[in-house]
Amino acid sequence: MKKQPEVTDATREAFVSAFFQLAKRKSIYKITIQEITDLAGYNRTTFYRYFQDVFALMEYAEDQFLESTRAALDSQRTDDQIGQRQFFETVIRCFHEQKERVSILLSEQNRSHFLRRIRENVTYNVYRLGNDTPKKQVVRDIYFYGIFYAISVNLQSPDALSDEDLLDMIQRLFENWYWPEMRENA
Repeated sequence: MKKQPEVTDATREAFVSAFFQLAKRKSIYKITIQEITDLAGYNRTTFYRYFQDVFALMEYAEDQFLESTRAALDSQRTDDQIGQRQFFETVIRCFHEQKERVSILLSEQNRSHFLRRIRENVTYNVYRLGNDTPKKQVVRDIYFYGIFYAISVNLQSPDALSDEDLLDMIQRLFENWYWPEMRENA
């Protein structure tokens, strides 16, 4: 594509926005390229210049969230470290900032896929340990899957628990289970 980057970005964003508008009304797995292109005001040929299919568009939208979350986390680091509570405060803030799109990406039919991508792309980039054992990997997966699931449920039902209460629970889980398990298996 030889177009100016601003035009390319605007066209791509038009497709992404159309996808999310449609996803408010119907299952993300029933959205067609024709519906996206009609709503975005472009033709199918233009769509295929940017995305292979609807799933590639959805992956692009997930990547946007993951990249912005990683950037927010990177800006919080000092001496290549980020505190556990600060990590989750930043993640929750990123979830809230992109709540409308994240809620769709965390819908029932896509939740496990998106949570796995969050774990792989955000968690492992921040919490890399050189001497991972299979048991440590299981402990980390239980901890982060559970927390990200709780954040996603809390995002969709914000009256259930305040962010501060959720962060306090995460902190207790970290101090009383996760960290002792990780040290014990060092």
